[in-house]
Amino acid sequence: MTTTTRRQVRELTAQASVVRPEIQALRAIAVLSVVLYHLWPLRLPGGFVGVDVFFAISGFLIIGHLMREVDRTGKVRLLPFWARRARRLLPASLLVLAVTGLAILAFVPTVQWQQFFSEIAASALYVQNWLLAHNAVDYLAATNAPSPVEHFWSLSVEEQFYLVWPLVIVALIAFTGPLRKASPRSWIAGGLVVLTSASLAYSIYAVATTPAAAYFVTPARAWEFGAGGILALFMNASPGARPFVRAAASWLGLIVIAGTLALYSAATPFPGLGAVPPVFGTLLVIWAGSPNVVWAPSALLRLRPVQWMGGISYSLYLWHWPLIVLVPIALTRPNGWRTSVAILFVSIALAYLTKRFVEDPLRVRGLLTKKLAWRSLAITLSGTVIVALGASVAYAQPLIASGQASASANSAIQNDPKCTGAPAALAQNNCPMPYAVSALTNPSYAETDIGRGVQSVDDCKQTIMSDAVMTCDIGDVKTPTSTVALIGDSHAGQYLTPLDEYGQANHIHFITYLKSWCSGTGAVGVANPGYDTPERVVSCANWGTTVLDSVKQNSAIGAVIFTDYTRSYLEPPPALNGRAITPQDFEQAWQPLLASGKRIIAMRDLPNADQQKEDVPTCVAAHLTEYDPCSLPRETATLDLAQDPLAIAAAQTPGVSFVDLTDDFCDDTTCHVLIGGLIVYFGSNHMTLTFSRTLASIVGAKISAALTSS
Repeated sequence: MTTTTRRQVRELTAQASVVRPEIQALRAIAVLSVVLYHLWPLRLPGGFVGVDVFFAISGFLIIGHLMREVDRTGKVRLLPFWARRARRLLPASLLVLAVTGLAILAFVPTVQWQQFFSEIAASALYVQNWLLAHNAVDYLAATNAPSPVEHFWSLSVEEQFYLVWPLVIVALIAFTGPLRKASPRSWIAGGLVVLTSASLAYSIYAVATTPAAAYFVTPARAWEFGAGGILALFMNASPGARPFVRAAASWLGLIVIAGTLALYSAATPFPGLGAVPPVFGTLLVIWAGSPNVVWAPSALLRLRPVQWMGGISYSLYLWHWPLIVLVPIALTRPNGWRTSVAILFVSIALAYLTKRFVEDPLRVRGLLTKKLAWRSLAITLSGTVIVALGASVAYAQPLIASGQASASANSAIQNDPKCTGAPAALAQNNCPMPYAVSALTNPSYAETDIGRGVQSVDDCKQTIMSDAVMTCDIGDVKTPTSTVALIGDSHAGQYLTPLDEYGQANHIHFITYLKSWCSGTGAVGVANPGYDTPERVVSCANWGTTVLDSVKQNSAIGAVIFTDYTRSYLEPPPALNGRAITPQDFEQAWQPLLASGKRIIAMRDLPNADQQKEDVPTCVAAHLTEYDPCSLPRETATLDLAQDPLAIAAAQTPGVSFVDLTDDFCDDTTCHVLIGGLIVYFGSNHMTLTFSRTLASIVGAKISAALTSS
């Protein structure tokens, strides 16, 4: 061993041994809070704040370390800093990601591979928080199952902090260079305060406007690190307070943290101002240190089990969540209390082994510590690339199979149209076992088989936020004999492909007016679970009013189809003081159109599988040996006509035709999610593109009949 290597080992060992007991105890509190919350959420409803405790600790330690380097040398050495962080964090995290990937291959149905492996790749690259933020505002991704690496969102935020904050400090030092009288510390402190304040302000704003995404995005969390960093700067410049004051502060900090653990819940607006108490409590405990006062909590915080738990906190955080998600999949049953207890102890055992044989060896000795900083960093980042590429390869496997499934389905639709998809349920076609699993049944393909008019980013459907009108022309756009408008949300959009095919064959021009989570009635105040801000409620009303006026003034349009996800408009979010849609809302939208000579067709929403605990392809994948898998009672899959405002309005408004496709999906008692070998839904309430194509002749014929009825 060279002299340089020995010195590196001694320095790293010394750094590892200088552990502040109160910080180690806070780590133990944080990780146990998160783990117990994930295992028994009703027992510790605010356990998620453990992540905020971690963030504040990281800000204190890392910014404090960087500032001490600035004080000694006047600069920050970026590569050595990043290499140390990589040695500390990447080996354990990459091990967990790799083992989790192998477990997914072994136990998880392929229908979930794309979601799970995309998140493994995102986690390896430490952008998982941004992927989850995107999915949080993507209503088609709202039904995604929890992935085994979902918890890597917080590690992604931490890694982004480790990358950005040193660069910020370097930039501030460079800025102070020409100002000889300026102190780098004062400029860094000022910049840190400004950025922390800006991040907190943004966090408060984001929680009020886009709360789902705000939980994950880095700008809404950066202030928690900044608050820890400000404390580090303050403590370096302060002589400290009297021991009894610090003892009281330590107890107060612990009480504040405990209070948030007990009083917070998933309904608490977070982070924003909601994250201030746990962060403040953490900083109080750190500031207080370990005062030598008999009634201080120092003795409790120094207990060996507490310190030991703090030592394995990182690995425990890594291991617990994959087990929580994958064990019930492997056992094919939900986690009971015995299983949850077993998961807890197995997680702790794996954490200890990882700390003992992976974290510590690679951090303070071995190959990575013998290399120059850039080589050490390159080696660890190579592991990241390998894991991300492996996840990408696994992600692609269902896509390859989906291509084959698509070709088979298209061939069947051409060669056996009567018994493939929707027509198989028609009695006159005499198809044997119309609800049986067949060679065409491919859950992985169904999960991603999404057509135009439904997709999250769609050139034929307006977003939740915007009220600008966008249209698409489908069907026969050259020599039509009639023009029909289609108004509604994504449940109207799912008819875009079948109406396009039917229109081309029967000389009907369809003009679509679609917007996510909006019925198009222009009714003021109507809200549904797709809205999380008052502005989005207003956006829907404005859009609907503009659409109705545009359709009214278009003399070429002879009829208008209204259809939507009706039951969702009966459940307005209480926080928005919104209201449910009513029959009168539809009638008021229809009357001006009827007065202008246009026919109105009210099309009842399709049955759906929202009552299932999992989405339809996942359910079918788990029941491929059954006949008519995952079917539902008709009364739960459909909205009762007596409670359906669209149906009620149609029944009491002269000149309105009512189209009901329920009998094409259901018999007298049961609604089916697998018809003619094809899975009906890609989630729980939107038709797959392939199945919708087979519905073209059925829905088209009913619309044509409505157009010609007296």
